Amino acid sequence: MYLAKVIGPVICTVKHPAYDGKCMLLISPLDGPEDDYEIAVDYVGAGIGDIVIAGGAPGVAQSVFKLDKAPIRTLIMGIVD
Repeated sequence: MYLAKVIGPVICTVKHPAYDGKCMLLISPLDGPEDDYEIAVDYVGAGIGDIVIAGGAPGVAQSVFKLDKAPIRTLIMGIVD
């Protein structure tokens, strides 16, 4: 797990069915270079500019979202107050 800042939403015209109905956000890890970005699936309702707790282990997204196959690498799991 690591801290990251939410940069903005990710909008796709075609995506894997595992992403249907889920908010995808572009995040930037706080401990990395400024131009380092990742796409994460929001699980908690984060918004632009929020500092969040992100991460995930293999299989976590499958259990959280009750999916057979989930090509989701990073989840946003909490918002830092």
